[in-house]
Amino acid sequence: MSKPIYLFLVFLWFWPLSAQAFDAFNDSRVPANFVVRGADGLRLGLKGIAELSWRDIEGRGGVGHDSLTDTVTLGTRSGHANVDGLRLAFRVETPEDLAFYSAFAFDEYGSRAEGAWFDHRVRLGPGMGLHTEIGLHTPFVAVDDKTSRPPIAARIYWGSPEMHICSVLSGGGVLNWWAGVSMAMMRPLDAAPINDASERQGTVAVLSYGPATTFSGNQPVFGGRAGLQMGGFSLEGFGYGGKLSALRGTDELRNRLAHFALLPGYNSADPRSQDRTFWWAGARMELNLGGVEARLEWLESQESLLRRHTAYAQLGYVWALRPNERWLRTLELRVRVERYQIRSASDPLTPEASLRVVDPSQALTWDYQLATVALSTRLYRDLLHAHLETSFIKERNGAPLLGIADQPIDNNETTIQLELRF
Repeated sequence: MSKPIYLFLVFLWFWPLSAQAFDAFNDSRVPANFVVRGADGLRLGLKGIAELSWRDIEGRGGVGHDSLTDTVTLGTRSGHANVDGLRLAFRVETPEDLAFYSAFAFDEYGSRAEGAWFDHRVRLGPGMGLHTEIGLHTPFVAVDDKTSRPPIAARIYWGSPEMHICSVLSGGGVLNWWAGVSMAMMRPLDAAPINDASERQGTVAVLSYGPATTFSGNQPVFGGRAGLQMGGFSLEGFGYGGKLSALRGTDELRNRLAHFALLPGYNSADPRSQDRTFWWAGARMELNLGGVEARLEWLESQESLLRRHTAYAQLGYVWALRPNERWLRTLELRVRVERYQIRSASDPLTPEASLRVVDPSQALTWDYQLATVALSTRLYRDLLHAHLETSFIKERNGAPLLGIADQPIDNNETTIQLELRF
């Protein structure tokens, strides 16, 4: 893309349109308990989320039982407690609906900026609004997972922040509607763990898009979303497209996937000049009726010579036990089933090899099926939430047409978490 066209598009995105990304610190999710009011109607708010967790992967752990294989693939089977992190959000708001929001995360490995963006809302008339967002934030198609463990789709596509300018125009009435566009800088290809207990170590993971960073060849990607809502039912479609760079793009595929060079279309004459295709797109349906929650989501994507698919269905019910009391306000039960696959990963590429490799060092080539059962409660006011979750994880890492059987890993996982939202 030429620089004049790029600058023109940037100018268009700064024109007052509207944007809507999932905000983990919005008032409905984290109440505004600490606000300082200044001159001219300015408001400075402080919010935070702190998470303490106990996690355990199936199988016997402890001294003498965690094998070298376990350490490499999963980190540890030993049950362990840790601080998942402390997240602080500073929010500056004006009477003119112009705001600056930020979020910072702190954990045992260091600190990082999770978000820093300008937010502008404009009313266009009865039932219509425009919302603009500019800065570092998650992609504007992200949603609240409602569980401690995010689905694979979130881990891959919108779980990490990007630098973007995005806009959503919306209208209301009997039928609510919205349509939006986004321009973002391409994020690097990365790996997201399947097990939360092995977040910082272990090879059992899926190919994902990492947090925004600067790298050579990085360029804009474009996205869109549109949806309708009537009552408690909503339907939405979304997608992103652009080009991969060599650095942090196709080079990652060549270096991480042992048999990537065997795929049809691979350019062996110039390894750094590969198919640069990048897109992901999907749709979701949601139903929220009384205490009933239901969500169905489907996505397809392509990264160079890889085609991938993931889908999940989530069903839940929220019992409002004592909504006006201090203790035990709700009881929430949710069940989610998921599927993730790389298209044709087990098909023979040579008489002896397929893209999928059974060795755990090549877990990025595996397919996964998961089922998660989550029980949550608002334990104390809207401040303290408790979560109990169990995930059943099944890997497909064989190549039946080559006579290679699946070699599953015992890595079902249980999490107990206390979450403070203040």
